[in-house]
Amino acid sequence: MDDYLSEKEQIQAIKSWWKENGPFIIAGLVLGIAGLSGWNFWQNYKLERAEAAGAVYSDLVAAVDRFDLDLASASLEILESDYSSTPYLAQGRLMLAKLHVAKGEFPAAADQLESVVDETGDPELEQVARVRLARTLLAAEESTRALEVLDLSRAGAFEPRFHEVRGDILRSRGETAAAIEEYTRALEGPQDGVIDRQAVQLKLDSLGAPAGEPQVDPTGDA
Repeated sequence: MDDYLSEKEQIQAIKSWWKENGPFIIAGLVLGIAGLSGWNFWQNYKLERAEAAGAVYSDLVAAVDRFDLDLASASLEILESDYSSTPYLAQGRLMLAKLHVAKGEFPAAADQLESVVDETGDPELEQVARVRLARTLLAAEESTRALEVLDLSRAGAFEPRFHEVRGDILRSRGETAAAIEEYTRALEGPQDGVIDRQAVQLKLDSLGAPAGEPQVDPTGDA
């Protein structure tokens, strides 16, 4: 706008400019307010769903603590049907698997853990589920499947833990040299927060080999 226009001309120019641009400005404001309201509504909706899912998960945990398989299973069904997009579903599967294991129902526990492995998008949670699944399969005397679950290409930061559990599986099969190698490799990796170094060392000692000195299988099968 020209700074040298008369006051009357300035007012007229403002009116003309507003007539031409006002509807667009108003529409933008309306859309902005609507967008903000929509965003707030969506955030509140997500918060409410998270709180509801959390309440169902709390019921599941309480049922597991009471060894109430029926109530725990019912709570998991609600998570599956209504809150499958929340992290509570995977956590609920882990809890239900724990209860099945406590009851000696290893196939049922394995089913829940396999679902976590297959469905979670969280690599760390997948690794936790793989370790638990391998131990469950070992308890069910399915050692071959247990070793397959502990695929080292999927281990990530859990590699020392994978090696330790692989050692447990091989030891249960009487494959001493291979078990020693796995325990030794577990101790060679970064163990902070992943394995109990002292416990793994005790396992090595029980097989007659100190850490860092793995026995060699004379057959070459290790």
